[in-house]
Amino acid sequence: MDKPLVSAVITTHNRLQLLPRALDSVVVQSYDNIELIVVDDGSHQSALPIVEPYYDAISLHYIRNEAPMGACKARNQGIEEASGDFIAGLDDDDAWTEDRIEKLIEAYSDEYAFVTSDVRMMYKKGVPVWQKPEVITLEDLLYTNYVGNQGLIKKERIQAVGGFDESLDAAQDYDLWIRLAEEYGPIRNVQEPLQEVYLQHGGERISNPRDQLRGYLKFYQKHKDKMNKRQRKYQLYNIRKATGKVTGFTDLVGWVPPHRYWKEAKSWLAEKLFTT
Repeated sequence: MDKPLVSAVITTHNRLQLLPRALDSVVVQSYDNIELIVVDDGSHQSALPIVEPYYDAISLHYIRNEAPMGACKARNQGIEEASGDFIAGLDDDDAWTEDRIEKLIEAYSDEYAFVTSDVRMMYKKGVPVWQKPEVITLEDLLYTNYVGNQGLIKKERIQAVGGFDESLDAAQDYDLWIRLAEEYGPIRNVQEPLQEVYLQHGGERISNPRDQLRGYLKFYQKHKDKMNKRQRKYQLYNIRKATGKVTGFTDLVGWVPPHRYWKEAKSWLAEKLFTT
């Protein structure tokens, strides 16, 4: 059977010095039917001089917005431009392992909404692996974003649920995962780190903290009617954490459901260990 075309979609905004790492990780994929879509969302300097050398290595489409349209608009632009059966997103400051797309395609099944993988978290002080459940259900997602920021998804499915919500300033990927899980069922996770997420690199962030908080609150309002009491409480805990109001273990008590307490405690400890 012919290999389906996969469209790798990278959006970038004022992080041009980090972009080559992401581009390189797409070009070296072991899966050999990939096109690359790069959306330059109004960077101060055009990304074209960085992108141009890659035209010889891969089928590439470059889109530039002269003024920033926002992360969601840029992602939707890239998806609309894509010719692939599948969309595989990649943030401009992150990277794939060489076999990521090959292994995600092998794991894909229409009985799942989409497929994702474990992740290496690239801190300056260490590289822990974020190990996710093998199957991520809608119930899981209503507690927290177990998927992270990327997956391999059929283009027609993304478009059928409306793409990324351009009214949100944060949690845009999380919002899409919930809508896909509602429509198409649970998400499959390849329990192997096939993506590297770089943190603490000092590059410009796409959203500032105030935008992120406002966006997360809007996300919460959008989906809270689907949540039970425990899920709502845990979401509010995450909002408290984002605003710096969670400072230690004692803050977990009363906010985190008992069956998730130790997972959250381990996550909190790991973050402190690798960032302080």
